[in-house]
Amino acid sequence: MSRMAPTSDDTARHLQKLSALVTQRRVALGLRSKEAAAKHCDLSPMTYRKIEAGERVTDTSYAKLEIGFAFRPGSCKTVLDGADSITLQDGTEIIEGGQITRTQVDVDALSEELRREYIDAATVTVPGISLGEAQEMSRQAVERAVKIMRKRGILPDHE
Repeated sequence: MSRMAPTSDDTARHLQKLSALVTQRRVALGLRSKEAAAKHCDLSPMTYRKIEAGERVTDTSYAKLEIGFAFRPGSCKTVLDGADSITLQDGTEIIEGGQITRTQVDVDALSEELRREYIDAATVTVPGISLGEAQEMSRQAVERAVKIMRKRGILPDHE
C-alpha cells in the first residue's frame, strides 16, 4: 500500500501539533516568555515565535529547538510527518495536553557510576596519572555533566 503525500490540511494540522507540543515543553521548562525560549534554544525571537504560531521554519532552526528543549534529534520532523508525541532525550514523551512523565533518576547513583567510568578511562588513557588525579578529574567532569544535564532538562533541577 503506497502512502499519499500529506495534504495542505495535514501539514497545517501537523504544524499546529508541533506548536502545541513546543509550547507545552516551554512551559514545563519554566521559560515564561517566547523570548526566553528563543534565547534558550539559540534562535531569534522571530523564528521561535513562528514555531509556536504553527509556521514552518528551517531544518536548522528545528535542530536548535531540539537541542535547547532536549528533544531527541529528528523529533520535529517526526511530528511534522504525523506523530502525536515528542520523545525527550531522557526517554519520556510529551503528548499534547498530557503531563510529562518523568522516571525517577537517582542522581547520586548516576554520578557515582559516571565517576567510576571516568576514573577507569583516565587510568587507561593517561599514562602515569595517579589515582588522586584521576579521582579529581572525574569529580570535576561529573559535576559539569550533571550541571549540563540539569540545564537541558534531562535530570531534575534539585533533589
